[in-house]
Amino acid sequence: MNSKQKTKLELKYSHNIIEHLGLKLYQNKPTNVLAELISNSWDADAEKVWIDLNDNYLAVYDNGLGMTHEELANNYLVIGKKKRSENNIDEETSKGRKMMGRKGIGKLAPFGIASKVSLITVSALDKKCCWLEINLSELLQNPQQNTDSHSIYEPKIIAESIPISEMLSILHQHDTHGYVKKFIDDIENSHGTLIIMDNLSIKRSIPPSTLMESIGQRFTVTLLRDDFTVYINDKKVTENEALPHFVVRYPEQGSTEEIININNKDRVVRYWVGFIDKADWPQDQAGVGVYAHGKIAQDRPFVFGLKGREITTRYMYGVIEADWLDELENEDIISTDRTSINWNNNDAALMYEWGAGLVAKWIKDYRKYQEKNNKGKIDLKIRELPSELRVTETEREAITKMVCNMSPKIYRDEQLQNEVIHNLTSAWTHRPTRNIIQSLWDKIKNSEGNETEFLDILKKIHKHLVPESLSLSVTVAQKIYALTRLYELSKNGTEPQLQALLESFPWILGSDKGKMYANISLKNLAKQASLDRTLPSHGGTEGELAIQPDSDTRPDFSFFSNDNETILDVVELKSPLIPLQYKHLSQLQTYFNWLREIYPDAKVTGYLIGENPGNAVRTNDPDYKIITWDLLCKESRKDYLELLASMLHGVSEYYEDARIQDVIAYGGDSAKELLMRMANADSVLKDIFDRTERKINEKTKKKVVKKDLEDR
Repeated sequence: MNSKQKTKLELKYSHNIIEHLGLKLYQNKPTNVLAELISNSWDADAEKVWIDLNDNYLAVYDNGLGMTHEELANNYLVIGKKKRSENNIDEETSKGRKMMGRKGIGKLAPFGIASKVSLITVSALDKKCCWLEINLSELLQNPQQNTDSHSIYEPKIIAESIPISEMLSILHQHDTHGYVKKFIDDIENSHGTLIIMDNLSIKRSIPPSTLMESIGQRFTVTLLRDDFTVYINDKKVTENEALPHFVVRYPEQGSTEEIININNKDRVVRYWVGFIDKADWPQDQAGVGVYAHGKIAQDRPFVFGLKGREITTRYMYGVIEADWLDELENEDIISTDRTSINWNNNDAALMYEWGAGLVAKWIKDYRKYQEKNNKGKIDLKIRELPSELRVTETEREAITKMVCNMSPKIYRDEQLQNEVIHNLTSAWTHRPTRNIIQSLWDKIKNSEGNETEFLDILKKIHKHLVPESLSLSVTVAQKIYALTRLYELSKNGTEPQLQALLESFPWILGSDKGKMYANISLKNLAKQASLDRTLPSHGGTEGELAIQPDSDTRPDFSFFSNDNETILDVVELKSPLIPLQYKHLSQLQTYFNWLREIYPDAKVTGYLIGENPGNAVRTNDPDYKIITWDLLCKESRKDYLELLASMLHGVSEYYEDARIQDVIAYGGDSAKELLMRMANADSVLKDIFDRTERKINEKTKKKVVKKDLEDR
């Protein structure tokens, strides 16, 4: 093919695509830009990639296959041309690699940090070299339009399909930074591609160590292969530089491969996890990274929605490979910048559930490791505590296990460890919290009861005094307060008071509601739906909202949900002074049906709570529950008593009196009476209560005698 027959080298792109997919997507994100260029090198079957960092320019080059003149014209210079289709989605390169690139827009990434980009490529097919320069300011000017609605930009051509040997003659004139010469030397006159980014917009230089960590995080899977190496300022990025040092790794080497069934299809996943000793890295580097075709698809921090394990996941670095996430035929579920996955996809949602179970298992295994390695040392320290902090063997085992499951920081700081053990053991015997909780409870009893203030104070106690896993006394105080208020309000409380109580303590509706919370956004959505007349209103709802949109209209309705809104509860409650009627059930059904329409995949349950004399209002529909205030109090108290019973079991003769007296003091006569009933059905509890009663009576007699003597 002679020069007249060659396809003209011109950049074809849709209007504004440079600005939206080059500038905005990658603006001031140099590590993301460099990650895209590394991906291109991977796809080109490169074995080595060099990244040179400078204050005013960056260079990335590889020894991949390079591009011919026609490949440049028909592929690289056509923005948005997909690399993969249904026909080649399963194809691999000659080195057995799956393509990382997908949408054909990664080539725009350099414009997120540079206004001038130079491309030098030497093809493995014809050993010819092409050298182009693209200027961003020219690219963003009003472009020419051709007949197929593409915008046209003609880059500056330095060299067009010349032998690599002829490149040396033009280097002195155009090789401003000397990188073209370095590129040719490093690829040993063979083939590859060089990208030079000039006129950088980033304000700070990129530390090589930071880039190594970022590259390690994004390309963990590929960096562990023998046929792909990245160099930063001529230093090889190894596992030691790119990845943290793990004190324990599962498995010890390599990865575990598992086949999981996703919608009747067998999907291959590979995974491993490591735990570090010191969490001095940024929080966004912890958690799990999900990779597809060797590149990050779901960036950290990510733990599949697992809650309450933040102390442990802060030390976790997990890797999951699932190439099939990038091969779905009907939907592209990985974000353009490859930082997140659409987990609402039917296939991805099932993997999300599987991943949560895997992370939970990792945490369990790690805690076993911690306990095994620290159990003896912690147990000895507890035994050596002062006599006033003496605990039973069972209690010592429990405290030891809790300390072993705490942050690794506890093991490195000897003084901190001693303080934790002392305070933890003290808290276990309730010595430091007894007076505080009693004082707090007295304050709440003697006031009108502010749920928010009470919870805030409890959180402070929880944070500064009692470790999370030992806050049983706080939990008991909270439950007693909530149930006492429920009992009082169930007699003559107003609807707003009862609603506020339920929204503060959703577990009142049942022990299975422990992970539910009051969803205020749903409540606001219902208000707006009433205004828009998409949700039929009743009473004065619509009129009141029209006059005062911020009013707390419909206080007798509450909405509860779990974190991902897959379980929803709508609750209509009526004052104990208003008997339930079927119109109340009809109102509840209106809100129930509305929720089902906007959350078709969620499990929705409707609750109607109020006085129901003679069981006048009833339904056989399992999606609705009609509950009286009296029944709600009894069921909630039942759960509370089960908690108390679990606390009282197994206490030693040295501490049982004080603990049980505290419980009785907090709960009052009603709690004491119910506990005694439980004791009659449990011989262990009955023995404890009998001894306690005798000692309480003895103390009472002594006080009476003392008072008589004082009066005389």
